[in-house]
Amino acid sequence: MDRYIWLLPLLFVFHDFEEIIGMRVWVARNGADISKRFPPFKFIFNNLTSTAGFALAVAEEFVLLLIICGLTFTGYRVFNLLWLGTFIAFTLHLVVHIGQAVVIRKYIPALATSILILPVSVWIIIDCFKTADFSPIEIIVYSLGATVAVAANLFLAHWLARKFGEWVK
Repeated sequence: MDRYIWLLPLLFVFHDFEEIIGMRVWVARNGADISKRFPPFKFIFNNLTSTAGFALAVAEEFVLLLIICGLTFTGYRVFNLLWLGTFIAFTLHLVVHIGQAVVIRKYIPALATSILILPVSVWIIIDCFKTADFSPIEIIVYSLGATVAVAANLFLAHWLARKFGEWVK
């Protein structure tokens, strides 16, 4: 598992650069139509007031990943489980983006990198399952916990994006 620790923030940044670069233009072109067809997306679009705000939200998430990777680098078992759970949550995030594109039947910023990174991520997870000494219950608990934490942090990140976007206007 040690050989994969720093791939998480690297893959995250690669993926989120696509979102940062393309989100504002994509929302300007598609946001109104998508919000009408899928009202839950309106919350996300309303919080993307600026590219700078969105980049701040990504930076906040990136810092958390760096902290998790730094803790994992210490070698303590609990941090290895936290890292694996977070990596699984990130991989599920990629699947969600692919699902979003399928549901709305359009390209979304994050689709290309999700498709590119997903096979690599699945391979890393499978290799970690083979080489790490974790029980299936431990993996499930930490993966569910990390997924809930990532989802909760997403609300904080979107709030930060909105506030910062309003401040820089």
